[in-house]
Amino acid sequence: MPLLRIFVGGRASDALDALRRKLTADPHLELVDRVEMADAVVSLPPSLSRRSAEREGGLIESLTPREHDVLSLVADGLPNREIAHVLAISEHTVKFHLASIFGKLGVSTRTEAVQRGVRLGVIQI
Repeated sequence: MPLLRIFVGGRASDALDALRRKLTADPHLELVDRVEMADAVVSLPPSLSRRSAEREGGLIESLTPREHDVLSLVADGLPNREIAHVLAISEHTVKFHLASIFGKLGVSTRTEAVQRGVRLGVIQI
């Protein structure tokens, strides 16, 4: 039985197909068709890989003020539930913001997002 249900979004691309294949291969994950069914949301910007984002050395797209708030709270070590409480939004919305942040920063984990955000001067810790 899968431990985590994942919704993968983004424009069709080789990178997105490769990501889906990789996630499908993990027995602890289940890809779902609807966001409402997901425990986590992954979104890959069109024709952009993590490596190309690293090469560019900057933000792919500016963070919104709310994404900045979420990233700052992630840097403070808060889990999604507490971030949702502090910002008076749902945990589901926090997951959406995190997926967007990951895409814009070209990262795939919370730790990488904080590290890259600090390195780019997006947040301070």
